[in-house]
Formats: sequence, structure tokens, C-alpha cells
Amino acid sequence: MTEHKEVYVLDSTALIDINKHFPRQNRKLRQLAQGGYVKIPEGVFREIKRKTDMLSNTLKSWSKSNPDLIIQISGMQILANKLVSIENKYGEKILVANRPYSGLWKSPSGRKSADGQVIAVAKVLGCTAVSDDRAIRLACMLEGVPCIGWTEFARRTGFINPQLGLFSHL
Repeated sequence: MTEHKEVYVLDSTALIDINKHFPRQNRKLRQLAQGGYVKIPEGVFREIKRKTDMLSNTLKSWSKSNPDLIIQISGMQILANKLVSIENKYGEKILVANRPYSGLWKSPSGRKSADGQVIAVAKVLGCTAVSDDRAIRLACMLEGVPCIGWTEFARRTGFINPQLGLFSHL
């Protein structure tokens, strides 16, 4: 595994995609989580529980040995305040250079979506958000929060070998 300095906040789709594409590399993701390089907002954890039992059980197990893995928004007032601010700004719509885009609440999860949590945690803790969702990426851009897709996360964290152009588990 390559050296890491960056800490990443993953959305549910990024976690599911990484798990789906690299099923035999759970150890690598676990090492990142145990090293404190991966953070998962409580709302993302709830979304994972609704979508996939196996990944949910894996995250539950990892969080026992690393209590800082799942970030409780209500446990930090600054996070709760930032979440309210982000949802107020970007919940309904996102304006980029006066052009409107669908907001965070336009996803299938609606207002129960954890998208705002991903941005709030990344902003407050100084992390990089990992999401391919356009609303998250636009809000991150406007908030000055670095945001990458799951494929770039996989490259940066050594899930793939870019020199060979192959997945590192092959």
C-alpha cells in the first residue's frame, strides 16, 4: 500500500463501488480505515445498512476496532452547524455561475440523503470527499472541499497499479 497523508470521506455509492470492484481487497480498505484515512458519516452508514448487509456488517466490525471510522454528526456541534448550512445552501438547488443544478435533496433518498454529511465532514475535518455524485461534487467545489471519484480514490490508495494499467489484485 502506498503512503497516505490524505483522509477521505466516502459516500455510500463510492463504498459500494469499491467493494463491488475489489471484493478480495477488503483488507486494504480495512487498513485505510484502521489507519484513520477513511471516514464515514453516520448517514452514509445508515444508507449502507439499507442497501447491503455484507458491507454493513463489515463496517460495523471495523468500527469496533476503530471508533473514529463512523462520524457522528450530532456528536460535534460544529459538524451539525455546517451540515445545516450546507443543506440550506445546496439542498434544493445548486447555482454555479448562475446556472441551476439539482440540489442534494434531488437524489432518490431525498431529504434523508447523507450527501450533505459527506461535504460537512470533509469541510470541517479537512478531508477529501469521495463521490461521483454531481451535486456533491458541485457543492464541494463551491465550498472549497477537494472531491474525487471512487476510481481516483482506488488509484491513490493502491487498489490499482497505474503503471501496469491493471487492478492490483489480478
